[in-house]
Amino acid sequence: MSPEETSTKHVKTGFFYKWRRKGSFRIILILILMAIVAALFFFWGKFRIALVAIFVLLLATLGLEVSGNDWDLGKLIESGSFEESKIEKTESGVWQIGDDCNLNLLNCSNFEYQEDAQALFESCGGPENDPNNLDGDDDGLVCEALKSKK
Repeated sequence: MSPEETSTKHVKTGFFYKWRRKGSFRIILILILMAIVAALFFFWGKFRIALVAIFVLLLATLGLEVSGNDWDLGKLIESGSFEESKIEKTESGVWQIGDDCNLNLLNCSNFEYQEDAQALFESCGGPENDPNNLDGDDDGLVCEALKSKK
């Protein structure tokens, strides 16, 4: 990615974007979906085979989450390689999804608000993992010169 493309990169933030990287949130979401599918199994007799298939897929997803393995499906389809599409976890247990946590991909100019930069910094692992060097003074606060949402 060229410097021109990097400087105009749109950074996604928000509740779902932040929480989808956390393993505990993902496990809870999978368990909730499994409970819903199990409940539907008893009420929708016609769809039992499909619901069993969905339950098995959710069970496999839970297994991947608990074992610490995951793959970016978009990248898997694009590249055809499991190795290239494997998603890594930071030391603090946060999934590094997409290119946002790659070395020197982003800088403070990619963000409009300090809170958005802080959310990305924390989702990439915080002080233990700052590949974009957003926290230049190592105080845990990033892009302090940006305006606040408040």
